[in-house]
Amino acid sequence: MQHCSNQSTDLKNRLFRVFDSLSKHEDLAPSEAEFAAKIILDGLASNRFDVSDLLIAFFGGLTIKDPTLDELTGMAAAMEATKKFRFHFNANKPLVTAGGTGGDTIPTINVTTPAVIAAAAAGSYALKSGARAFSSKTGSSDLADCLGINVNASRDVVESCVEKIRTTVWASEGVYPWMKPLIELGRRESVATAMPLLYSLRLMIATALNPFSIKRQVRGVSKPFTEKVATVLRNCGYERALVVLGHGKSDVRIDEFSCVGKSIVSELKPNGSIDTYTVRPEDVGLRTGRIEDVVSRPSHIENAQVALGVLSGSDRTVRRDLILLNAASIIYTADDVKTLKDGFELVCQSVDEGKALEVLRRLVALSGGRTENLESVERSMKSRLM
Repeated sequence: MQHCSNQSTDLKNRLFRVFDSLSKHEDLAPSEAEFAAKIILDGLASNRFDVSDLLIAFFGGLTIKDPTLDELTGMAAAMEATKKFRFHFNANKPLVTAGGTGGDTIPTINVTTPAVIAAAAAGSYALKSGARAFSSKTGSSDLADCLGINVNASRDVVESCVEKIRTTVWASEGVYPWMKPLIELGRRESVATAMPLLYSLRLMIATALNPFSIKRQVRGVSKPFTEKVATVLRNCGYERALVVLGHGKSDVRIDEFSCVGKSIVSELKPNGSIDTYTVRPEDVGLRTGRIEDVVSRPSHIENAQVALGVLSGSDRTVRRDLILLNAASIIYTADDVKTLKDGFELVCQSVDEGKALEVLRRLVALSGGRTENLESVERSMKSRLM
């Protein structure tokens, strides 16, 4: 009993030192950041105690002083240690995962989920992990459910989908036991008020979320931290990555490649160098679109209709441009094309040939999903157009 008491006292003292440093705006050592993040993540997963105050104090303190590379690297180690298992994919080419931090200044349509399906249809291995709506109207898992995809498939089923059709859309909570409790905590009124101020929490997840344990990624951020995130990804062993911040008119920022303004990209290359540059819509042969045309719809079913419209080739608007531009970034990161423009042309061709819709249908079936959901979205689209 004395040993347990001493251990508890030691943990409290270590936490006190962490928060004392943050209160003075002092940077933490990687081991200190890892320790505090692990306490919070384990507390979320176990539900043994309420971690809301710890979470707000820790990530709030980091946000106020701006998290360092060492702190983000330490927190990435904490996230990696919480994984329940690891996937093993049978693939003859590089695999790429894609996602964003959320936190856009406007709510956009779902982009990455249809983008990975389109990229897979063009021949790349493209994987998406997701969650229920957190900062958006429709989360990736909500969208996938509407389209009939089983986001809670077993590990064997996920591996089979990737082997057979080069893609999957799967819920992160399957490998991170703290993910679902974090989303539920974020909906609590007392915490929801503070969440927009905890960008360091988004940064931790952005730099460390890797449920598929693969080493290539397209990661969107909604604040100007592209080089920082790319550097942490390098520290975590990634071999190739694009970290992107999209812009629109005025102060509009989105966590993906933009076709309504410029995109700032930090590219991690296989030799370890990081290049930061700007991509504009005209660089891939696009006109700059209007931000109003890519705003999220008010319901899950309407957002599913948008995604299906693009994947079926029936939507030829700026929504198609936005989703397929981001699909092109995945194809480029997979080394399947030499330029982003080549990737865009390739994915447009595959969509127009019906390959993306076919991949979606196969993913629904292979994941053990509900084909009736997809059929319902298709019917609702047709009735809307009549």
